[in-house]
Amino acid sequence: FIVGSIALYCFGMMVYAIWSYLAFVGLDKMEWVGSLLYIPHGVRVMAMCYFGYRSIPALFAIEITGPMMVYPEQYFDVWPFASIASLLSVVAACEIVKWSHSNTKGTIFMPINFTNYRSLVLVIVLSGLMNAISANLVTSLLAGIDLSVTVIARFFVGDVIGASVLVLFLSALFTTLRVNRLLVSDK
Repeated sequence: FIVGSIALYCFGMMVYAIWSYLAFVGLDKMEWVGSLLYIPHGVRVMAMCYFGYRSIPALFAIEITGPMMVYPEQYFDVWPFASIASLLSVVAACEIVKWSHSNTKGTIFMPINFTNYRSLVLVIVLSGLMNAISANLVTSLLAGIDLSVTVIARFFVGDVIGASVLVLFLSALFTTLRVNRLLVSDK
């Protein structure tokens, strides 16, 4: 458990560092553009789908320490509360998908299996919507910022695109490793 949490934390911080570099250094500090491709949302989704509740401590550590790289002056402002809302949105999306038995292969009575990419896409979209609403609502209530539909839409699109990019990248990476026999597989 501890080794897996440390590995997840290191992977999440690496993704957060890559995203913050792309969003805030590579794009000439156009901060709103960073929300259009929020890759760390993919770490949240994949960790919850594949590792379940065991991943929550590592995800919370990533959510708390990751923003220190980007916003060190706003670290203790409202970020921890928005991070909790973000994590809860992914947990709720996973539970809704499990509860709804929306397995896209077979009958609806089969247990949900997150190795099925269709279920993963459903969690990405649902958690992206819930995160865009809940995290922005928490931030607007605690920081006194006006909330608009365009901001929610921008964060929703960014969560979905960012998580999709991460899933596609990891899928291509592991497929390449498996094809070149650099990764041991059960098959």
